[in-house]
Formats: sequence, C-alpha cells, structure tokens
Amino acid sequence: MTALGGGLLCGLGAGFLWMSLIFNAPSDQLAIMAGQDEPGTDNQPKVQASVKPVIKDYTHLLGDSLSPSLLESAVQAKHDWRVAPGTRIILVPHHLVAAREIVSLISAVPQPKRVYLTVPDHFGACRYKICSPMDLTVDGQEPWPQNQTEYQKELALSALAPIIRHVWGEEVEIVPIMVWPEAGEEVTRSLSDLLSARLRLEPESVLIGSIDASHYLPAEAADFHDRLTVDVIKALAYKEVESTEIDAPSVLRIVLQAARDLELGRVTVHAQTNSLRLMQAELSQDSTSHISASFSPGAVQDQQNITLLLVGDMMFDRNVADRSARAGSMDYPLERIRGAEDRFFKGQDLVIGNLEGPVTTKRGAPDKGEVDFMFDPKVLEVLKQVGFDALSQANNHTYDQGKVEAQSSRLAIAEAGIKVFGDQVLDDAENAMTMVERRGRKIALLAFNTTDNPLDKQAAEQAVKSALEQADYAVVYIHWGNEYQAKPHVSQVDLAHWLIDLGVDAVIGSHPHWMQSVEVYKERPIAYSLGNFIFDQDWSKETNLGLVVGLVLAGEAWEMHLFPIQIDKSQPLLLTGDARRLRLEYLASISHENLSFQIKNGVIRSIK
Repeated sequence: MTALGGGLLCGLGAGFLWMSLIFNAPSDQLAIMAGQDEPGTDNQPKVQASVKPVIKDYTHLLGDSLSPSLLESAVQAKHDWRVAPGTRIILVPHHLVAAREIVSLISAVPQPKRVYLTVPDHFGACRYKICSPMDLTVDGQEPWPQNQTEYQKELALSALAPIIRHVWGEEVEIVPIMVWPEAGEEVTRSLSDLLSARLRLEPESVLIGSIDASHYLPAEAADFHDRLTVDVIKALAYKEVESTEIDAPSVLRIVLQAARDLELGRVTVHAQTNSLRLMQAELSQDSTSHISASFSPGAVQDQQNITLLLVGDMMFDRNVADRSARAGSMDYPLERIRGAEDRFFKGQDLVIGNLEGPVTTKRGAPDKGEVDFMFDPKVLEVLKQVGFDALSQANNHTYDQGKVEAQSSRLAIAEAGIKVFGDQVLDDAENAMTMVERRGRKIALLAFNTTDNPLDKQAAEQAVKSALEQADYAVVYIHWGNEYQAKPHVSQVDLAHWLIDLGVDAVIGSHPHWMQSVEVYKERPIAYSLGNFIFDQDWSKETNLGLVVGLVLAGEAWEMHLFPIQIDKSQPLLLTGDARRLRLEYLASISHENLSFQIKNGVIRSIK
C-alpha cells in the first residue's frame, strides 16, 4: 500500500477537530427572505438573513485530533491541479479517504480572506434546518445548534477545516454553515441568495460546498449513478438535485444556485474517485464516491445525459410469493439488491423492468399449472417505493388470467404511478409505447413480445416511427428468443438489427432466463437477454445468474454499464470482486471479440 493509502486509513479513525472561527462581516446591508412553503409541503421554516456586521468568537471550540500523518500524506501526494481565473466556488468531498483530492483542489485556489464552508448536518444538531454563526433567523430565532459544541462533532467540518487552515494559513476566516441534508428549496434558496450576495461584496471570499456522492453501493454501481450527478453539476441544474444519489442534496442545491446567480457556468470536474478503489478493495458492497469540481465565469451548459437502469424478468408468484410470505414482507425479493436507503434504485432517470405476468386477484381459466402466473397488487407498492418508473407487460404470461385481467393489470400499474408499456399480442403504438420526460428530454419506451406470436412488423414499425417523431430517444425492451440459451437465435439478431435500422437507440432483451451476449450494431447497443432478475428457478446455475444494464444516452454518444447479478432464493444481489470478473469474462466469451476488453471492464462505450 502507498504511503498515502496508509495515511488515509489512519485518518479514517481520527477524531474531530475544530478551531477558532472569527466572523467579522462587512457593513453592507442586504436582507434576504424565504417565505413559508405551501401548506403540506414539508413545513419549511421562515428564514431571514442579513448581510451586516456580525462578530462571533469560537476560540472555545479549539481542538486537535486530526491525524497528522493523513494530512502530511495528502499534501505530499497532491495533484498539480489548476483552476480557471475567477473561481469563486469549489465542491469537495468530506470523506477523508479522498484527502488527497481535497488538498489538491483547495491548493489550486488562490488564498482567500474568508471561506463560507457549507456542509451537511449529519447528526441533526441544528434546531431548525440550518446552523451558522452568520446573522440568520429562522422563524424569528437564531439557528444555533442545540449545543454550540455540536460544531466540533460534525464530521464534515472536522475533516475540512484543518485542511483549509493548513493550505491557506491560520489567518483565513472560516464561516461554518451546517444544513440538513433534506432541507427544502425555500431554505436553500435563501442561503444561496445570501452567499451570492456575500461573494459579490467580498471579492476575496470563496464558497466551499461539501458533499459525498454515491453511498453504500459497489464502486461500479456508484460510477453509473455519478454520471447523472456530474451532469447535474456541470449544468448547474439545481432543480434536478433530487434525482441524484448523494448524501446532501440541500448542500449541492445551494452550491449550484449560487453558481448560477454569479454566472459561474464554467464547471471543471477535476476528479471522480471511489473509496473502494482508493483503498484497493473489490469485494465490498459499500463504497463512497467523491466529486471534486470548481466553478468559474462562463456560460451555463445544457444537461447532456439521460440514464436508464434496466433489469430482467420479475416473477412474484409461486415460490417467490411463498418466500415473501414466510419472510413477512413483500419487500423480500429486493432486500439484498436495493442497498441501504434503496440507493441502487436511485441516482438514475428511469428504472425499468419486465413484469412477467398480470397484477390481479382473480385467477381465470384455463389453469396452466406451475406457469399460470398472477401477482398480488401489493407488489406494485413495493416496486414504486423502491424506485421503478416503468414496467413492460410484453411477455408470454401477461394473458395468463385472460385479456380482461391483463387490461386490469395495466390499469393497476398506471394507478400505482408506474408507466406501463407493451402487450402480449398487440404491437401498435397505443399498446407498445409509453413516453417519459426527464430533465428536459423525452424518452420513448417500446416493448414487444415474439415468444408465442409473431411480431406485427407493420404495427411495430409505425410504433417506432411514432416514437422517433415525439422523443429524443427510443429504447426497445423486447421479449424473445429460446429459453436456456447463451447466444441469441438468428431471428433475434435479425430483429434487433431491423429495429436499429429503423432508428431506435438501444435494444434490450428478456425471456431466455439466461444472460445472453451483447453486441454493438451500427454504433447502437444490444443486450440480447438480461436473464432473470426476480425468479424461483433455483435448479440451475445460469437461471440464478443474470445481468442488469445501465444505459447512458447523450446525443449520438452512449454507454452501457454491465452489472452481473446472482439470485439466491429469489433475491438478486450485485456481484463484486472475482465473481463479477468471472461473469464478465464469460459474457465476453459469448459476445463478439471486438468488445472483449470493454465487457471485461464492465462498460461498453460508443466511439462517438
């Protein structure tokens, strides 16, 4: 392990440090008010902030418990980064595994006189939704923490303040601002207005915002989630912060709002790191990712990416229902893959899956025995709660309880707040397609089933044309092929190519119960079969090994992230370490050799 790595690990066990904070504000006057939220919208407090003289002395909070070896190692190993002229805001992590990146970015910024250090209130110290020695009132009261010594307990302050002092000197004034991670838009708007005003009045002051990005997931899943987060950051898209998977949406919203107000549209992302890679670990399901960025004068760019997470076949009858009943929870199938706080299903624009049967309470004739599926409507509550946005009903089990119940199923899915698309036999646009809008982009989702009836190519072609006329992107999720086969049938290949020739942006397949090969045709991605996601086919290895894909669509460019999964008693789990590596090697072996390197690395990218 490198000296830096050892220092970082030592630093993780370090205690907390705070220092003297003397806030001597300028005499300029500016009052900023945030009114009450609408009734029933989180009961946000009334915030008033004034830019006027305030003096606060925090010498009684001095401490000295940060590991010197951590700081010294980070300083010695720091990157030689540069920031653009006029940089007034930077975004850094507070996870000390990324101490080198924190030191590097702070060192790149010219020494300021004052730093507004805005961090999450991790432990709920604030009586309201913010804590700061600035002249703020919340509902007419100063928003101090319950105990002023709580400042020294906040891990983000204790991580960053010593680094700021070390890099910029003891004379720099640090103004701490702690914000509840989920503080609403009224609070963050008032704070960003105040901070923007401060920075205009104080040309030698800077704002440092601190967030840690994706949490509690394998590094590869965090990478995918960070694609959306970085896109939001680069576009200063503060209204889209809630769609990111980070620890403190409120802090990021403040940073991006302030950057927009100050016309700091030139955003440089200096580094994206992950704790597991920095510590050279592979097996853990629990990582933290970090984004380091600076904001300088320039035009604001548009958001570029749309991200979709697609899972394979989901069946909630038979043994899956029995196992859920024994566990006493409808959540049982998703318990292991959802991650802490459902984070695996957050951090992307859309989550999509194939619901392998109807949602109904009425079993109809004829009874097909073990393959006669129907799902408890409570399943929809679970899928909606964890984050599913759209479900395909284009499969060979949708009509298991008859056409009437198939239509009832579609209505139930829609009433649960989930988009439904696709039908067992109908391929027209009305049945096959749904339209979703995310972050200013329209995405058409189309689903077809060819397993028990031939595709109506005329209807399907018209559906695709309709999608392309209305949407920025069109993605086909198709149920097809032969069961228990590792490679697609020639009919699947021909059909995938035909769909891409029509203009769709990606083709994703299901039904074979096995993971099948992937392909790039005319610079468009194809995953022939994702295999099972939630099922009860315990009797073979391949039926318990599936694939989840994450699509990033950015104009003509795209990425396909590959997440191998294992299914244990109907519970999918992301594979890590050697198990992940072996599955990707197997996928490479059944796919075209020109994709081998990218498949083994877990991400296939367009050449554009």
